Amino acid sequence: MKSFPACFAAVFCGLSLFCSAETTSNYDRAADDHDFTVFMRESGWCWFQDPRAIIAGDHLLIGAVQGNGSGAAHVGVFDLNQGQPLGTALMRDDFGHDDHNSPVFYRRPDGQVLAMYALHHEDLLHRWRLSDPSDPLRWSPERTYTHDYANAGKITYMNLFALADEGLLYNFHRGIEFNPAFIISRDHGDTWSDPTHFIASELDGRHRPYARYASNGTDSIHVGFTDGHPRRFGNSIYYTRFSDGQFHRADGTVIKSLAAEGPLRPSEAERVYQGSETVNDDWDLSAVGAAWTSETAIDAAGNPHLAYTLYHANTDNRYRLASWDGSRWIDREVAYAGHCLYDREASYTGLISLDPIDPEVVFISTNVHPTTGEDTGGYHEIYRARIGPADDITTLVWTPVTTDSPVRNLRPLILREGSRRVVLWNRGDFTTYLDYQLDAVGFVETVAAP
Repeated sequence: MKSFPACFAAVFCGLSLFCSAETTSNYDRAADDHDFTVFMRESGWCWFQDPRAIIAGDHLLIGAVQGNGSGAAHVGVFDLNQGQPLGTALMRDDFGHDDHNSPVFYRRPDGQVLAMYALHHEDLLHRWRLSDPSDPLRWSPERTYTHDYANAGKITYMNLFALADEGLLYNFHRGIEFNPAFIISRDHGDTWSDPTHFIASELDGRHRPYARYASNGTDSIHVGFTDGHPRRFGNSIYYTRFSDGQFHRADGTVIKSLAAEGPLRPSEAERVYQGSETVNDDWDLSAVGAAWTSETAIDAAGNPHLAYTLYHANTDNRYRLASWDGSRWIDREVAYAGHCLYDREASYTGLISLDPIDPEVVFISTNVHPTTGEDTGGYHEIYRARIGPADDITTLVWTPVTTDSPVRNLRPLILREGSRRVVLWNRGDFTTYLDYQLDAVGFVETVAAP
């Protein structure tokens, strides 16, 4: 594992200043003889930005940052009909070797794709480009939006979600007071509003809620979020639905108006999981009993599902799934997540991912047996299962997708368009979020249309 002294100061409190230390990750592709489709090479991403990949017609677009080389932010284009990659489009070179900086996408009505990207708490700039609708490898010059108001916070984590009924495109990000905020566009990303504070931390000190978003595309944004960072606090998991400028509980009850009453605070939201609320001072561990958001999804009935991780020890993380059934939350443990990816971020797991149309279809990454927690001595592998409302870790049978891999398989991501499901993940070498060499690999399968 990489030694941290050369760049330890650059990773204080989870912030990433550019680290000049030489990277050590090296993915030997010649020694990894796998049968999965390679959608994109040099493809690293964090999980607090969405959508990191989209299906745009016959093309799969993937946003990623190189973990080595020049550390470029780029977009991979894969032809789903021909089953082959077409190449990559450079968004910005020398972009920090930081997986938090990966581009996210929005497909505009005119056929252009908007790609937005930002550095990891480095400056005040949202950056974006637009694709040529006839050639996804050709993009417009870069444009920027700058947070230039008084006491503006540095930003990170782009999340693009449009609500058709409002005629608005939201860019949720971390910004004001180190908290979730958003800017909006009324012209599909050509111009942007001033930022709005969305969720406000209630913890003393430099804390920040971590949010995961999902949208029905018409009138609602569903949000799962924490109190703070699991390295510092025993987080709970909270839920809200944002619609018509108001925060709601899962049963539709209005909590408050954003414009009239200000940003949502965790104590005002719907608590789905009670964390330990332990304050942790050992930054090589997480707080025992700390939860961290992994994914938010919505089923065909409009019910939210929150997938998250729970920390017991650096060698024992768990996956949990909370599902609203229309009248109550069903929250249960579903798998062992295994070891953290590295000790400095003890709650970094391989992650759990849900099908965005059918959230009962679940993929995970773990380096232990998902049901028993037995340490198999290998790398992180991908597993899949269908999880119904009556299922938990005692009833589930996890089917391996990868086996006996010589490298890590991390951070699965599921895309759906009608009957086509694309499953992809990062495969290769991962040392830290500043030091990795990964490809986006996976498969395409045909499933029953919703």
